[in-house]
Amino acid sequence: MSAAQTIKSRCAALSIASNSLLIVFKLIAGAATGSVAIIGEAVHSFLDLMASLMAWVAVRVSDHPPDYDHPFGHGRAENLAALMEALLIVIGGALIARESVLGFMEGKTLPSLKAGLVVMLVSSIINYLISRHLFKVGRALGSPALEADAWHLRTDVYTSFGIFLALLAIEAGRVINPAWNLNFIDSLCALLVSFLIVRTGVSLGWDSVSTLIDNRLSPKELLLISDHIQAFYPKVLSWRRLRTRRAGPFRIVIVDLVVDGRLSVSEAHGIGLEVVRAICQHFPGADVTFHLEPADHADQSDNEGLAGPSPNDPTGGVPGALKKAAASPSGGGA
Repeated sequence: MSAAQTIKSRCAALSIASNSLLIVFKLIAGAATGSVAIIGEAVHSFLDLMASLMAWVAVRVSDHPPDYDHPFGHGRAENLAALMEALLIVIGGALIARESVLGFMEGKTLPSLKAGLVVMLVSSIINYLISRHLFKVGRALGSPALEADAWHLRTDVYTSFGIFLALLAIEAGRVINPAWNLNFIDSLCALLVSFLIVRTGVSLGWDSVSTLIDNRLSPKELLLISDHIQAFYPKVLSWRRLRTRRAGPFRIVIVDLVVDGRLSVSEAHGIGLEVVRAICQHFPGADVTFHLEPADHADQSDNEGLAGPSPNDPTGGVPGALKKAAASPSGGGA
């Protein structure tokens, strides 16, 4: 196992351990208080545990090298795991919503909520620290599975703290005026929590599906790749048909490079390898494939609207729309 995969595997294991511990505490607190919000949060944490187990398996599978049946490697195991995690998030949110509506209709009377207050506050703090660590590692190593797991825990932070505030409001109401019945806040908070969870799951699922159906890389990444190729002018006169996709933490790039037709095969191939090294230096682990074309027979087709500069225009090649998209906050990043 590579060093990067070892780090990812350890992070996933840390998430598994923390979720297991928090599930026990939340179930105990939920049983002691009768709070549907706490019980719902325990269900949420159980789904987080399932997601963490998926992430742990996925990062280990994605480390397997390419083989006969998987020539592009196993990186998409992480995307598949992220999609399954998204489905679990949505299911968990729906279950919590159901319990919150039932609790609201039944009008439960809650006993002392002190144990629930402590558990929810501690859970929020622990999940914040672990999710921040998973986000940092997941983004640094380009791991969709770890980032999905981090989102699981980050939603737990919001939901746990939201439930903490709701329980605190109920307890405060009892102190101010014992006649007040604010128990409905527990169910209302659980319903809001379910909405947040479902929204996160849908967003995460959409990102996973986009990768699985071969969406191209983000505008910023495409712009960086085109800049690397353009830096080789006039060795590379232009380029055509820049096709990209992602598989887990890996980027796959296929491009047609237009070179001087008078070069020998060896010379032209050497230029192509230089381009590959430049791209891989910025995107470690990228799988870059190039096809060489002589300048007088270059195909003018452009599958992604990213044709490179012509021999007479070394400064062009990237549409202004792409540059604007790359510059925007939502344009994605490398």
